Amino acid sequence: MKLKSIIIASLTISASILGSCSGPKGWSVSGTIAGAAGQKVALQAFNNNNWYTIDSINISSGGNFEYDAASPSVYPEVLRLSLDGSNIYFPVDSVSHISVKADAASFSRGYTLEGSEAALRFAEIDAMIADAVASMGENAAATDSLLKRNLSQIILTSGEPIAAYYIINKRIAGRPLFDPANRRDLAVIGAVAQAFDANMPDDPRTVTLRNLFLSAKISANPERYESPNTIEVTESGLTADIKAYDNKGAEHSLYDVASKGNIVLLSFTNYTLDASPAYNVILADLYKKYRDRGLEIYQLAFDSDEAEWKQSAVNLPWITVWNAPEDGSATLINYNVSVLPLTYIIGRDGVLRTRVTDPTTLDAEIAKII
Repeated sequence: MKLKSIIIASLTISASILGSCSGPKGWSVSGTIAGAAGQKVALQAFNNNNWYTIDSINISSGGNFEYDAASPSVYPEVLRLSLDGSNIYFPVDSVSHISVKADAASFSRGYTLEGSEAALRFAEIDAMIADAVASMGENAAATDSLLKRNLSQIILTSGEPIAAYYIINKRIAGRPLFDPANRRDLAVIGAVAQAFDANMPDDPRTVTLRNLFLSAKISANPERYESPNTIEVTESGLTADIKAYDNKGAEHSLYDVASKGNIVLLSFTNYTLDASPAYNVILADLYKKYRDRGLEIYQLAFDSDEAEWKQSAVNLPWITVWNAPEDGSATLINYNVSVLPLTYIIGRDGVLRTRVTDPTTLDAEIAKII
């Protein structure tokens, strides 16, 4: 499988790989490929719609190989190892060391990547796709809603922009998994583009993602746009209700909660995230401080395991409901959720006021309107 041709910027590849030997040492990749003793594995990068070989790395009699970049990568990049037509994709940043363990007989399957959280996510992504292809064939996997839902979850929960970027550019049988011509897929692409635009404006991929999103958006509705130059992923406000069940089986409607004249924190989260405990401590402090002044919290969790979610939710004093995997990602798309946890503040009038990605600023934002 190949990444989409327009994606990886050549200038940053050149800076990371072909830079001067002076200065700080760069990233590296090493590992073991069983059954490939005495062969060569190609290290490849992407440029002008083609993968090109940076170096051919000798594999020792013990199956070991190693490559050290001359200088740090300016931005995270996607590279690949190629052996006999099979590929292993991996990310590098400025000084990362990636470790690979693979078998020549099944090079693109069953391998392990270590060295960074992004590398772990890459291996998880490609294993998920390979399993889908093996079980249902390429054509079915390319349009499988469950596969896309699971990949969307990684985008939201991994905290690794390069992994999100990698996902939205994966292709199966020459078809993009996330097609800009599809409204729901475009919303996911837009969320990733917006995250890059907000957090990494100088990354060359930001311009590419912005142009990809805007061109697809304009093609879908040409009469609505003249010369846009910014990303505007429409937030649905409260035009989309959320109806979900708490750990006791009671259904809660966001419309109902937001119509009672309270200030509502609409919280999107996943209790298995490393950031979840600290996030909920912040919410608990806010709930204690402002509850008597009309603050309510409606928290929707996207945990994959219902039993574990219930165990986490049982002692929380606010409204906690669950979005089961089979419920899909419609709510995430409707509310432009590109990262978890994410919080919206809804005013007493039931109107969505503020989108907050940094929970430490919630107190100040609530104070402005309470």
